[in-house]
Amino acid sequence: MSRVTRTAAVLTASAAAVAMAACAPQAEGDAVDVADIDSATCEAEDGPLRIYLNPFGPTLSEQFTADTGIETEIADLGGGEILARIAAEANNPQWDVVMLDGHGSLQALAGQGQLLTDLAPANLANLTDEGQDLVPADRSWIPFSQHAAAVIAYNTDSLDAGESPQSWDALTDPAYAPLGMADPAVAAPAYPVVSHFFESLGSDQAEEYFTTIIDNGFNVYEKNGPVGEALISGEVPVAALQEQNVYGLMEVGEPVDFVWPESGVPGVVRAAAISAETPRPCAASKLVDWILDPGNVEYLMENGGNDGTFTPYVEGVDTSSLPADRPAEGRLLITDADFAAQNEADIKDWFANQQAR
Repeated sequence: MSRVTRTAAVLTASAAAVAMAACAPQAEGDAVDVADIDSATCEAEDGPLRIYLNPFGPTLSEQFTADTGIETEIADLGGGEILARIAAEANNPQWDVVMLDGHGSLQALAGQGQLLTDLAPANLANLTDEGQDLVPADRSWIPFSQHAAAVIAYNTDSLDAGESPQSWDALTDPAYAPLGMADPAVAAPAYPVVSHFFESLGSDQAEEYFTTIIDNGFNVYEKNGPVGEALISGEVPVAALQEQNVYGLMEVGEPVDFVWPESGVPGVVRAAAISAETPRPCAASKLVDWILDPGNVEYLMENGGNDGTFTPYVEGVDTSSLPADRPAEGRLLITDADFAAQNEADIKDWFANQQAR
């Protein structure tokens, strides 16, 4: 009997996200030619820039408008909700820019022809070497930061530091069950966690790894926030939890600590992309340009709350606002974008099917 625990709402959202991703129609091709667009000098088109984003929300949009005079209309949603909305609007996109935790999901949208290609923001040269290496050949999405999609968090009332799991392999020990984690079909940072294991272990071993954890007891929650709440209450003693949530809980004195294994933690790339059907390519390019400016990245890190905890891919950023508990040399394991994109539907479908066992 399966021991996966999740709410009906989460199951519905998961199934919808998987189905929409699988059924998204192929766009016929780019409707916008950006070859002559210079984001530094072009004139922004009329109308608000429509942004779908899961980090920053008004913190980003209000400052961008203040700096550029370009009005925005944002949909501040969870990552899974954004992908489901984009899939539903595939034949009539209502968005200009998407900003998301999960370069694999953006690569999948690129494969469906839904993203503008050959982006050339004026500040593209500001990317670090690591960031430059991630930029796809068709420049359909632009990375600007990375952070831990999950660290091993534990309830300090349930376990002391000596008893806590020190590696990802240790999570298969039934002594740590039930393990808590966000749903990879709903929470944007959760898919990079599971896609990392499927890439590094191979599909058969990854399924065996997660099947062992599921059989021990596995509580899946809609997003990382509820995972943190379950960890605080002791509903789960251990969780694979996004790093920003962990620091927030520790800062307010909750009984939570974490392990960042020496081998590394699954990382998630935050990136931006422009709709292939946008009627506002200049305004959209100016937003991508804006987020590659070191001063604007510092602003987002200092004022973005939990969203501001990340390693920037932009050169010259003062990172002194990062939490003291964050390991300075913590290793982030980034899944290849093509692997994550090509296997997204199958991996999410496999997880969704586990609750039916």
